[in-house]
Parts: sequence; C-alpha cells; structure tokens
Amino acid sequence: MNAMNTTSLIADATTTTKAFQDLQMVVRQAKSIDLGDYPASYADEVKYALSMVSNLTPNSTVYKINEARLMLQVALDSLTIDLEKAAIADMQAAVKAGKLTYVQLVNMYLTRIDLYNNYTVRLDAVASLNPKAIELAKASDAAVKADPSKAAGMFGIPILIKDNIGTAKADGMPTTAGSIALANSYPEEDSFLASQLKKSGAIILGKTNLSEFANFITNGMRNGYSTLQGQVLNPYLPNVLDVSGSSSGSGAGGAAALAAITIGTETSGSILSPSQKNSLVGLKPTVGLVSRSGIIPLSHSQDTAGPMGRDVADVATLLSAMQGYDADDIHMNMGVDNEIEVDEAYFNEHTETDYTAYLKEDGLKGKVLGVYRTPNQETQPDVYEAFQKAVQVLKDQGATIIYAADGGDMANELPNAPASKVLYYDFKEDIENYLKAQKNPVLASDNKTVIKSLQDIIDYNKKHLDVLKYGQTILEEAETYDMTPGSADYQTRDKQRAADVEYSRKNGINYLLDKYKLDGLIGLNGATTGIAAKAGYPSITVPTGYRTAEGGNGEPINLQITGDSFTEDKLIEMGYAYEQATQARVAPGMAVKDRLKALLDDAEAQKLSGEVYDNALAVYKSNFATAREVNDAANRLYVELYHSWWPDVKNEF
Repeated sequence: MNAMNTTSLIADATTTTKAFQDLQMVVRQAKSIDLGDYPASYADEVKYALSMVSNLTPNSTVYKINEARLMLQVALDSLTIDLEKAAIADMQAAVKAGKLTYVQLVNMYLTRIDLYNNYTVRLDAVASLNPKAIELAKASDAAVKADPSKAAGMFGIPILIKDNIGTAKADGMPTTAGSIALANSYPEEDSFLASQLKKSGAIILGKTNLSEFANFITNGMRNGYSTLQGQVLNPYLPNVLDVSGSSSGSGAGGAAALAAITIGTETSGSILSPSQKNSLVGLKPTVGLVSRSGIIPLSHSQDTAGPMGRDVADVATLLSAMQGYDADDIHMNMGVDNEIEVDEAYFNEHTETDYTAYLKEDGLKGKVLGVYRTPNQETQPDVYEAFQKAVQVLKDQGATIIYAADGGDMANELPNAPASKVLYYDFKEDIENYLKAQKNPVLASDNKTVIKSLQDIIDYNKKHLDVLKYGQTILEEAETYDMTPGSADYQTRDKQRAADVEYSRKNGINYLLDKYKLDGLIGLNGATTGIAAKAGYPSITVPTGYRTAEGGNGEPINLQITGDSFTEDKLIEMGYAYEQATQARVAPGMAVKDRLKALLDDAEAQKLSGEVYDNALAVYKSNFATAREVNDAANRLYVELYHSWWPDVKNEF
C-alpha cells in the first residue's frame, strides 16, 4: 500500500545494465570537477561517494547501484548549495546571482527524496510528488530571467505539504489523509491554502505522509503510521526516536531537507510535537490566521495549518504566504461563543502581510516571559538542565523571566482541564461535511468504491482488516454521535467547547498573561501545547539542544513560547532572537548503522577496548554522524578486530 506516487519525476533503473549506465553519467560529472576548488568538507563527501561506487561489482544489486548513484549526486549537488544548511533567502540569492536555477533546485530535492525516502534510511516521509513540479520550475526560471526581482519570498521555492491539504485534481496528487478509503480522492479545486501558495509562486513539490486521519483513527497507533503509506521514521535515529504525529512526514521530511520547508496541520500538538522531535522550528498559528477550507478536517474548533522549517526566517517567509482571510471558512471565529469574531476587518487589523519584518536579533529585549512548566529535575535531569540554560539565554538577550507567585510553575495556578469530547463531536460533523462538499467522487484504494460518509470509511476499512494494522476505534466511536443541529450530542459539544474556551482563555492563558503582564508563556517540548490548542492560540517551538542522558537517545529538545491570539509577529521576533543567540540546531546524520552495530557487538564479545572502539561507539550513538563517518568508524573497527596484526592495513584508514 505504501508505494509513493512519483509519476515520471523519479524513474530509477530497474536493470543492472541501465543502473550502471546512469551511474557512469554521474561519475563522469564528478571526475570532471576539480574538487580542490571546494571546501574540504564537501569535497570529502564526493570522494567518499566515489569510494562507494568503486566498491560495486558486476554482481551488485540494482538497488545498491542506484543508491550509490544517488549518494554521489547528492554530494555533487552540495557543491552548488548545501540544502541541509541553506535558508530560503540563500536559495533566492543564488538564483539572482545565476548560480542556481529553480529547475536545478527541484531536481536536487527529488534526488534527496529518492535517496532518503526510498533508499538508505527509508524515511517514508513523502507520500506523492507533483508531476508538474519541473514544468513549474521552468516557468519560474523564465519569470526570473525576465524580472530578477521575482526571486524573493516563496517564489520558485519547492515545498512539501501534508497529505490532508487539498490540491486540485489537475495537479495529479491525491488528498488522502493516509487512508485507503480516500486513496483516490482528487478534489476538483485547490484548498484555499494551496491557492495561497500558488499565488506566492511556491512550487508544491509533493505531499507528506502523516499519522492517518491526523492521528484520529484509533488508540495505540504508532505515531507517523498510515495504512496507505506506511511508517514515517525519524531521521535523527530511525526506528528508535519517536517521529511524533500527526505531521510526521512534514517533520521528518523537513529535518532531512527533502524540501526547502514543509507544512503541517495541528489540532493539538501536530505541528509543535513533530517539529520538536525532528529538531525543527514549528509555528502553530492562531486558529483563524490560515484557512482550513479544503483541508481534511479533524476539528473546526482547533484545526490549523502552519509552517515547519529549519530556521525561524524560513517559517516567517512561508507564514506570510499562507495567511489570508477566507470568507468560506465559516469557523474562522475564535470560539463557538463568538468571544472573538474574526471577520475580514478584524483579520486585517490583527495580522501582518510580511512576518519577516520581525526577524530581529534584539527581539527578546524588554520581553516578559512566564514559566508555564519546568521539566522534572529528578526524572529528566538533562532536560531540566537544558531548560535552565534556555532561561539564561533568554535573560542574556534582555528578557525578564517570571515564575508564579509561589515561585513555582504558572500551570499550577490554573484549574484542571474540563472533560471534553469536542474532537469526537467535531470530527463526526466535519468529516461528513467535507465529504459532502466534494465535487468529484471520493474513491477508495480499489478505485471504484465511492466514499460519501464516515460510515462508508468504516465499512471500507472493515473489508481490508488485513492491512488496517491498528484498527479504527476512534472512527467507530465518532460515528455513534448524532451531530444533527439541535440534537443532544450537538448541544453537548457546544457546552463542552464553551467550557474548553473558558478554561484555556479566560481562566488560563489570558489569566496568566494579564496577571503577570506577560508577552508569552515558556516551557520545553510541548509544555503549553494542550491549553494553547483548546484556546486556539499561537505557539512557536525552536531547537535548543539534544538530550545527553543515557537512554535519552540524543532526542531533540525545543523551547516553546505561547502567546495571545494573533501575536505571531511577537513570537517570531522572540523565536528569532533566541535562535540567533543559540544556533542550537544540528542536521541529522541519516546514516545506516547496521554494519557498525554488528561490529560493535563483535567487539563487545571479544572485550575489545581502546580508542578505536570508543570512537566507533561514540559515532554509533551520535544522531549527527554522517554515512562517511559511520563507514570510516566501521572500517577502523573492522581492522582492529580482524587485522590488528597488519599495521599497514590499519594505516590506510
């Protein structure tokens, strides 16, 4: 079920002869380059990739030959621009300078997608690709040639969007939410968000895999899993670190630089959590800043889409293109009690057209931030230490940090969250309305069953229990509710939503902001996620480090800041200042470590010790070790284990 819809954009060789022919073309390109003209770190990656090519034999599999070609091409592409480090502004500057074209950029990302999504670490982050991507890139290049000033903002920039964001049938990408029941759903028109992206000139390169139905199909499902596309993996430590949900593919794909930037959606944590788990900057906007029209819904009370990027500047750039008032999103108001009615006038008064204006290195100066929750010092001392360091950075950058009146966490001043089934009620109502609004038949994976209701989804899944790995208990419960206007369930939903709003705003976030005169609330790793989700308020999460404790597996740690409604400008200002002061993010190594692990096991059995073993173990434990570093460590350890009597061999490594 998890074959990526690539059309002709990625066409790897299927025979040994063709694979070697394709490889030879890239090798000739590599050998025509004087690597002495480039920084040693990049030249060494090309040399390493060439060494992998030299290890191939006529008996090598097509898979290995294709993999070697892709590794070499990625290394060569990095000589032009390092996509793991380059910001959107860097890409636009290279285009203006004539050093890069948008066609090249699209092809570079396609190569990375092929290598890391389908080979090596097999992230399974990308669900489908846009067959028009190269055509769009050619048009963008022509436009910039005629007017170089167009090379700015999101124009010509390849992005990946979550596979619940609707795109027009003409684009050739289904909108599936990861469900086999929606596998062949091609909306007639773009979602409002997709149309905004196209207006900006951004190139929608493809769609990302996700936790099925935005993690609202069953209990106990592994984060990042969808029946249609399979399991997304975390590029920092695949199969060990949680990738988080539900914007898992957007998180993993963004961290692995499979696009310039990605878009996720959040109901409660699905932008913020995968951003943290994949060491990204994520911004969950105020509900109402970004339209939900044409996005497969979970809950109109809390749903929003938002940017997930490798730095704050990119997030600000994309958010500027995403936001926009949509009269067709009838639930853009801030709550069922109409506490804040977001009409077009209110929207225009409280939003910005260019959030990059708030990229200020002194953006923390004079800000007052309240500590919402402190990490547990006993259970996670390394996370606690990271928080104390983050607090010190905030202070050093001019912010005032406030604790609760009793000296503790501000969360302790708030009442407990009320019991709520709002998401279940909303989902039943919203998914039914979404399906009814589709102009084109929504076809399941058999390409003939038409899906018109939630019950149809449930029934189709029941016919395919062999692939429905985790079940559908949430769908089945949601189906039991009667969301006819005026029904008991409908009225209960409205009462519970009103209680959620009162708890999270009046008695929650706004209570604390007003009492302590705060610009925002801070915590680590999603501390404010739940209450901000119910309030519909914005949060930004920014990399601050990585776990160091045994058993922490080097998991990323992020600082999270939550503000009042429509304060994205202030959050970007503070997030950018913090990011610039720390420069904490490190790209994942994305190396396959199976061989190194086997050698370490042999070394342990032989009770081997010493510098070579210690280095190999450190490389194995590092989430930042590259394929070259892992291979070098494995080679040295192999020699130490099996050829220690032959000094000349050891000296070769």
